[in-house]
Order: sequence, then C-alpha cells, then structure tokens
Amino acid sequence: MNRNRLATRLAGAGHALLGAGFGIGALWATLHLRRTGELPMTPWGFRALSGPFERLGTDAFSALGIGLVVMSVLNVVAGALLWRGDRRGLRLSLATFVPTMGLGAGFALPFLLIGLPISVALAVAGRRTQRPT
Repeated sequence: MNRNRLATRLAGAGHALLGAGFGIGALWATLHLRRTGELPMTPWGFRALSGPFERLGTDAFSALGIGLVVMSVLNVVAGALLWRGDRRGLRLSLATFVPTMGLGAGFALPFLLIGLPISVALAVAGRRTQRPT
C-alpha cells in the first residue's frame, strides 16, 4: 500500500472513529440533559459536553447537541467513503470540518479539536489515490 492510500485509509478510520464516538456521546448527553435537566458525569469525573454552550440554556444546548450528532453521522459517512478511496469522502470531510470544529469548541471537546484536523489533513494528503466521482 502506498503512502497516499495509507493516508486516505487513516483519514477514513479517524473520521469514522471520531464521528461514532462523539456522535454517540453527544446523543446520550443531550437525551440525559432533556430527561434530568443536567449534563451527565463522565467516568473521568467531569460533565459531558460541558463548555461555553452551557450558557445558552437547555433548548439551544440541545439543538446544538443534535447538530453535533448530525455532523458526527456525516463524519462517519465521510470516513467510510475515504476508507473505500472515494473522493466524495474528501468533499464531505471538508464540508463538515468548520461546523464540526465550531461545535467541538462550543462543547469543549479537545480530542475532537485535535483529531479532526489531523484526519482532514490525512484525507487531503491522500487525495491522489482517491477515485473521482
């Protein structure tokens, strides 16, 4: 496997893992907030999705939480397309980058804020091996 293909595969895996992890977590935290009125505690001792968006109130926070779930699903799709070497994965990755980073900052998600740029950079680096569609 050449370097460009490896970069595309790593980008696909990164997008899929980040999307699945943060999507499931955001859905769980948003539903918990709606049900109990507070954000759930993580196993590491802090509240899930606790960040600047908390100041917006439950309704706005919940809408943004669902927005993160939607962006996460799109990142999983981008990851699957990238894994297959489909250039649509790169396009979707680039289209979701800014909204996902904004949500990551508002929910204070450092692993997303670090992982997504790396994954996008790998997708761009591997673009030569991606099939145009």
